[in-house]
Amino acid sequence: MREQLVNLESHDDYHSARDKMGQIQVDRILLVWPKPVRGQDIPLARKLDLLLMHRHASRLGAHLGVVTDYEQIIDHAGSLGLPVFDSETTAHISLWRSRTSLRPDITKPPGHSESLKVAKDHLEHRRKPREDKLNWHLIRGGILTAIGLLSIGTLVLLAIPSAKVTLTPKYQNIVTQVTVTADPHITAPDYKQDTIVATSENTIVSGEIEIYTSGTGELSIQYSAGTVIFTNLTYQPVTIPAGTAVSTSSRLEPNTYVTQHDAMLDEKRGLITLVEVRAVLPGPEGNVGPSLINRVEGPLSKQVAVTNRQPTTGGQTVAVPAVTRLDRSKAYDTLVNDLRNQGFAAIVASLASYQLSVIESAVIQDVLELNYSHSIGAHTDKLTLTMQAKVSSTVIDEQDAFQAGYIELQDQLESNMVLDEETLNYSRSTPMSGNQSGEISIKVTARGVASPVIDLSNVKSTIRWKPIAEAKQGLLQTLPLSKTPNIVIQPSWLNRIPWLAWRTSIIVNPPD
Repeated sequence: MREQLVNLESHDDYHSARDKMGQIQVDRILLVWPKPVRGQDIPLARKLDLLLMHRHASRLGAHLGVVTDYEQIIDHAGSLGLPVFDSETTAHISLWRSRTSLRPDITKPPGHSESLKVAKDHLEHRRKPREDKLNWHLIRGGILTAIGLLSIGTLVLLAIPSAKVTLTPKYQNIVTQVTVTADPHITAPDYKQDTIVATSENTIVSGEIEIYTSGTGELSIQYSAGTVIFTNLTYQPVTIPAGTAVSTSSRLEPNTYVTQHDAMLDEKRGLITLVEVRAVLPGPEGNVGPSLINRVEGPLSKQVAVTNRQPTTGGQTVAVPAVTRLDRSKAYDTLVNDLRNQGFAAIVASLASYQLSVIESAVIQDVLELNYSHSIGAHTDKLTLTMQAKVSSTVIDEQDAFQAGYIELQDQLESNMVLDEETLNYSRSTPMSGNQSGEISIKVTARGVASPVIDLSNVKSTIRWKPIAEAKQGLLQTLPLSKTPNIVIQPSWLNRIPWLAWRTSIIVNPPD
């Protein structure tokens, strides 16, 4: 099956579309309308155009089909019984069903006679006019012929001419800058107040930090030692085993010493023996003067007495690094700042391309785990802190901020002007600013071109059948144009705009 594909352009009319169809004998002709574009005329928009195309296809002996998204064309095609498809592919695989055919009807009329003689007699009878009416018939025929020729001439004069009018409006460049505040505490935007809604994103991070301690402490490293004298208080022999504890009694916290070897006292009251002792705890606290060690610990306290004639000596300390309260605060503040930055980086990495955030809005929402390696005063040269925390940061939608700029552009429009959506352009400031309450401020610059509202149908009716010079002057007076309109008429010898409005196409030049 032979098929012809005819792609229509926005400037096509019936004549140009028919020329595209040509005189090729095919079985099917598929008219394809262009995709709808804002501001452009619909080709062959009238039902009459589609009817003429249908007739021309019928004269070529072809079925006519339509591929379009225009509701107006779909309605016209439906009323004419033409098949409508949503794409060329659908037209190729679907069955064409056309309710109406404009092909000539060559079927035999009812009551058709097979006898040629009867038909000839009937024609001969009709060809015998009455003699008295012959002249009148001639006159009437001439009048009708003249009227027909005049009608044809008028129709040709009205239908054949076409005009293309090119308008260049006065466009207005508009630029505005607005500071938009994104607030996570509101639920609806207020574009008049340049306020939009922000959201809060959370993440859990953990980290560890190690710092050198800044404090110092005394560390006991040497034990005090000396000699004590044990005296037998009984008449029985007494054994003093190594490790027997003796202590001072003149202090709130007595110092304790232990014997370093076994000793024996014979069974005689008053006998004495010398035993070496060493302090239990290291440090200078174990250095005590004579006669201060006077207490025996344990069951031997009732059998022997103890004293020291010489002071105990040798207990010493050294200065070593130690943890201070300031060290712990420094480690905490440093790790909190690191986790805040780490959490903010994780949140930003998960955002979509149209989402924004700033480090100033990032906060530690909650500390989930906190561990110090040493307490305050502990002897160490390094302090380690581990922490797990929940970080929160404010996130805004860039498109919401741009919408505030768009509203500001609309407010600056003059009367009878409209923004050209194709020319809109937005940019934002870098960096943005934020605060600990979660609010983010961003400067948005919006640019666009405004065009005057031009009613194309009113333009066509205004210049219809007017001379070219008068039409140009009228358009300059009634429309905001930056230059004189360009008008091209076909045929060129005709100096007037066509009477039929659909034969006039209006082209509006876009902004530079």
